[in-house]
Amino acid sequence: MATAKKTNPKLWEKSKARAKAKMGGHSARAMQLATKYYKEAGGGYSGSKSSSNSLSKWSKQDWGYTGEKKKSRYLPKSARKSLSAGEKAAGSRAKNKATSSGKKRASYTAAEKRAVKRA
Repeated sequence: MATAKKTNPKLWEKSKARAKAKMGGHSARAMQLATKYYKEAGGGYSGSKSSSNSLSKWSKQDWGYTGEKKKSRYLPKSARKSLSAGEKAAGSRAKNKATSSGKKRASYTAAEKRAVKRA
């Protein structure tokens, strides 16, 4: 599977650092922002994009929170719609428990994993 190569690696590193600083670390959303910065600064690609490009797929999905921003999960719209109120609450409890114990990330619950996989 071919992947497009960045024509200006130094500009990419600069764009990536800027996006990580704004987004608070490395994530799919931070890399989308880095790509935007890279293209805006004149960066380009050689070769063709992979047909299984996840960032393109994620960009087309309507991502949002299941409830209050800081206390709930960030999921695609179809996943949010497919979860019951109890499943959403369980996900929020799992996230809050992980956050209160000092973890930066919390694993999805089984129901959330299934919903995201279907999305």
